Amino acid sequence: MGTTSETWVRLHGDWMPNDHDGALGWALWQPGYNADPWPTEELRPSFAYHVCQKLDGGRRAVVAKATVQAFLSTTEVDSPEDAYRLVADELFDEGLSFPPEAWHAHPYNQLKERVPWPQRLTAWRVSTEPVGPHVLSGLEKFPRTGWLRTAEELR
Repeated sequence: MGTTSETWVRLHGDWMPNDHDGALGWALWQPGYNADPWPTEELRPSFAYHVCQKLDGGRRAVVAKATVQAFLSTTEVDSPEDAYRLVADELFDEGLSFPPEAWHAHPYNQLKERVPWPQRLTAWRVSTEPVGPHVLSGLEKFPRTGWLRTAEELR
């Protein structure tokens, strides 16, 4: 059964839906940056979106459906350590966590550590289920926010 309503898709470079059924999503940006497009009103517990990643050969495809289980509203953090501590305190438990060394080693966070602080942080925990992969038009180039909307049918 497919859907033809508009669907949010999130770009994830290090997504591993076959390794677990949960994941963490987050974004850091400097105050004053207008994150658009972004599911501002939708990004709450029970919000479902699809996850896109690169396939072998370089094409991108939707590979999972993610449903938000817990959400950390946008807040200002003073340092990478503060961001990790807040995410760990609010979203980690025995089923989903990683050490601070892994947080700091993540390529996205390494880029963000080199820009001025404070920054704004939004984070969410999801349950995931594999789908597809679905190669859709429009997945070649994502907006800077890492979110896009599509009306293409997803099964």
